Amino acid sequence: METKLTFSVIGGDRRQIECIHLLLDRGHRVNVLGLDNFKDSRANLFTKIQRELFLCDVLLLPIPYKNRSGHINIGQSCLQVSLSEIEEYLGDYKPLLVLGKADGEFEDLALAKGLSYIDITQLESFAILNAIPTAEGAIQRAMEMTDRTLHGSKILVLGYGRIGKSLSRMLKGIGADVSVEARKEEDLAWILENGYRPVPLKDLEGVLPFQDIIFNTIPHLILDRKKLKKLSKNAIIIDLSSYPGGVDFTSAKELDIKASLDLGLPGKVAPITAGRIIFEVMMDCIGDRLK
Repeated sequence: METKLTFSVIGGDRRQIECIHLLLDRGHRVNVLGLDNFKDSRANLFTKIQRELFLCDVLLLPIPYKNRSGHINIGQSCLQVSLSEIEEYLGDYKPLLVLGKADGEFEDLALAKGLSYIDITQLESFAILNAIPTAEGAIQRAMEMTDRTLHGSKILVLGYGRIGKSLSRMLKGIGADVSVEARKEEDLAWILENGYRPVPLKDLEGVLPFQDIIFNTIPHLILDRKKLKKLSKNAIIIDLSSYPGGVDFTSAKELDIKASLDLGLPGKVAPITAGRIIFEVMMDCIGDRLK
């Protein structure tokens, strides 16, 4: 028989809403703060940070847990909550924390308070499953930003990690002319075997002028001003890497190149699927911790 737990959810987006519905369907108790569009009478809704919110078994924070201003990522509410405010309540009762993209500030807090946490973005199962809605969302963005079909377009994918693999496969499936940049010889061999054009990093500048669309998945600066100057004025760039991205966006704007940093695509384009992924991976991890 499954143990019924109490979850507190602070912030997030439509993924967290879907996750809450699944938790409630399983009979778990759920407290919610900072989701304005959430409506389910089975949950206990809070309007501000207070002690009762932290009397739970699991505290679910957003993915990523911080926004660009450094607060908890509460995109659907005017409420602002900082990590230091949460810290005040994480004293005697220490829930298991689940979040995305733990940084140094969070790690210091967890160490100081003796908290257990799961950074769901570091789990291989989550990363693989989440790559699918990310890739689909990236393709949707490309369709919105260009006035040509992706079929027949010359498309370059920078990086051959989980997202790069899913994205390259989907693009080839709709008839794009796909090139993929990678550093490792092993990855370049797999890129060739899968029917894409392999592009070693040393050859990147030579292929840039011929691309219609570039997807970046590399989480550090790769498209600097020098490389951006190589691009066609009609090229578009979609950056899927972590903030601040892998593109010199200031130079892109000055050079009149369309470039977009698209974070959190699963929550925007496929929140039901993405929320179910969070739920299933989280519950597997919690089950392992409770054994």
